[in-house]
Amino acid sequence: MKTVVIFYALGEQEMRKLYSFALDEEKCIFFVKVDGFFKEEDAKIYLSEFQTVVNSINPSIFTLIIDGRGQEQVPSDVVDDIIFVLKLYWMANFKTLIIISPTSPASRIQVENCVNKINFPGVFVDSVEEAYNLLNK
Repeated sequence: MKTVVIFYALGEQEMRKLYSFALDEEKCIFFVKVDGFFKEEDAKIYLSEFQTVVNSINPSIFTLIIDGRGQEQVPSDVVDDIIFVLKLYWMANFKTLIIISPTSPASRIQVENCVNKINFPGVFVDSVEEAYNLLNK
């Protein structure tokens, strides 16, 4: 069974999708796609909805894939939220953690700096294909 949850937040002129969740219970993959510019209040809602999904599964048998290619650099007051989210991913005890790095150079550096602060145990790749290829090894 596949479940998809999508959250929309108001953007400047129109609705914009900040993230989506896809839970593939058959393949034991929890796929999260994040896009755009997260403000502090967006991060809090994301954390709450992410935790709701995690609480509905046994993370130890799931691979978590975070597609962060569309994530934009966040303001300095939200950087601590990135660290908190990375710790949340880690502490949820997923079988495997795979992060698809942001394509924005500034955002990539921001995430790498956060990862280095906590010695994050996940694997970083540059594409969805790379992430799924890791699962097939």
